[in-house]
Amino acid sequence: RMQMDYDAGNKAAKPDIRSYNILIDCWAKSNRPDAPEEAERLFEIIIDKQKSGDLDESPNAVTYNSVMSAYAKQGDVVGAQKVLDRMQMDYDAGNKAAKPTIRSYSVLID
Repeated sequence: RMQMDYDAGNKAAKPDIRSYNILIDCWAKSNRPDAPEEAERLFEIIIDKQKSGDLDESPNAVTYNSVMSAYAKQGDVVGAQKVLDRMQMDYDAGNKAAKPTIRSYSVLID
């Protein structure tokens, strides 16, 4: 809805990284079977918008941790590990906001 409002001309409704992080976190907490796919879909939107210049911020630790949590809550440790690997690569490529945290590793352990 926020995106539709923004696209309709309301520049004050432009989604930012916090908006996307909240949505991803909601999916992660939903325990729905499709939560990992929906979280990943939103993550890809963030990447696309950041690359096109429509989003000023890159994915951060909260973003990655929430996507990992969506996978972990469905018992998909492999999916969560792939997100952690991607997080580490993003950090190594220069995105300092993507630095893995204690939470990042605890998602895999829990």
